Amino acid sequence: MIKKFMSKRVRIATGLLCATIAATTLSISGANAEDIADDYHGDMDVLTVEEMGLPTEYAATPMAAFASSDRPKFQMPFKCGETWRGSSRSGHSPSAYAIDWTDGGDTLNRPVLASAGGTAHVKDVGNRSYGKFVVIDHGDGWSTLYAHLNGFKVRDGQRVDAGDQIGIVGSTGNSTGAHLHYEQRHYGTDERTAFNGTAFYPTKTLTSKNCDAPTPDPKPEGPGGGTGGAGTGMTDLASADLNGDGVLDVVGVEASTGKLWLYKGNANGTIAPGSGRVLIGTAGWNGMSNLVGGDFTKDGKDDIVAVEESTGKLWLYKGNDNATIAGGSDRILIGTGGWNGMAELTALNLNGDGVADLAAVEKSTGKLYLYPGTGSGLGARKEIGSGGWNGMSNLTGMDLNNSGRQDLVAVEKSTGKLYMYPGDKGYLSPRIEIGSGGWNGMSDLIGGDLLNTSASDDLVAVQNSTGKLYLYPGTGSGLGARKEIGAGGW
Repeated sequence: MIKKFMSKRVRIATGLLCATIAATTLSISGANAEDIADDYHGDMDVLTVEEMGLPTEYAATPMAAFASSDRPKFQMPFKCGETWRGSSRSGHSPSAYAIDWTDGGDTLNRPVLASAGGTAHVKDVGNRSYGKFVVIDHGDGWSTLYAHLNGFKVRDGQRVDAGDQIGIVGSTGNSTGAHLHYEQRHYGTDERTAFNGTAFYPTKTLTSKNCDAPTPDPKPEGPGGGTGGAGTGMTDLASADLNGDGVLDVVGVEASTGKLWLYKGNANGTIAPGSGRVLIGTAGWNGMSNLVGGDFTKDGKDDIVAVEESTGKLWLYKGNDNATIAGGSDRILIGTGGWNGMAELTALNLNGDGVADLAAVEKSTGKLYLYPGTGSGLGARKEIGSGGWNGMSNLTGMDLNNSGRQDLVAVEKSTGKLYMYPGDKGYLSPRIEIGSGGWNGMSDLIGGDLLNTSASDDLVAVQNSTGKLYLYPGTGSGLGARKEIGAGGW
């Protein structure tokens, strides 16, 4: 592939350079053999750019890339001020430039952060190779890879900034101990790792300078404050009334275990504490994404719908109205494939027929589609947003204006503003601003009736900087003053 782009003279020079680097690599690793950490994993798969979720053009390296020095200013993938030991070796798979990071006996479930801004791609290959991993596309051919994660804190296709948490350290895939396998790639090829412009190899102990200031808190009408440490516990929140009492319950995946938990909602706007939560899925739920709650079977009972990341299939787990859902063996396939090409799934009933419809953004086009619920699956989709929806995040359906039809609420990534798109007979009306800024500091927005003091639904969201869970009561025209309903760890 390189010959296609290089002259003979450049190929000879490149060959000499590669030979010099290889010799240096062998010399360094031999001289420091006693400092090389244990090998935490076996051979890793050779990943194509398609398997990493990267653009196909990254498979061919343009000539200009060999002389390019526009590498992003990558930071360590850990919180500001944390000290970690990174190591590699000449026989490290897939290359000597990949780094295995550990932090003594406190490595498991530690937060993993984005080294630079970009678009995240969430992958899970099970108990082989990289296991659970995230690839971030930083543009101009550059990407970073974070492997063997124990859980994800980002959705596939989500835009992230440097310092945003994307997962937690684990030992999934072909791994023998908790560590973070980390790579920096250029046009799909593993490159020598550098942080703040300084090359890393083969073994060093460094302190993270991934210290960007956190995004400010959202400020809708009557905002609340909040301090405390960010949590790493739950992800992929969904709202559903799973016990049949007419009050929203909160469902979430525990990132460290892959278990699915139900936090029962109370009519006074609170939810069950951690000690009172109910286990409704025993394992494997961190291999699912885009969890959505709603009555998709037209039986008056809310169900859970989710995308299987490894296959792109869409599954329905039928609700039983007794705080349980169907087990994996009883789940129903309602989408045969390709659903990992969609993002921001949410239940959205625009026609008021009582059956949940599904809205989703097509990643490749930015179009918004509605898949009408039929009671036994999903009907033919229709376009309800012509483009630009890749610029929105945290889509959630809820009846915020008391119309009897659900509205769509979403965060504009570029401004942090919160918008409502009123539902209108199967389509969406022009949007209305209901939050003036700071909403890109919140995640996992879900809507439903948790505070039974008005006919409008309420909004629940996680504050990224503290891990706290907040309730924003619906007022019929917007949102009221928030109140804390989860003290941390969300």
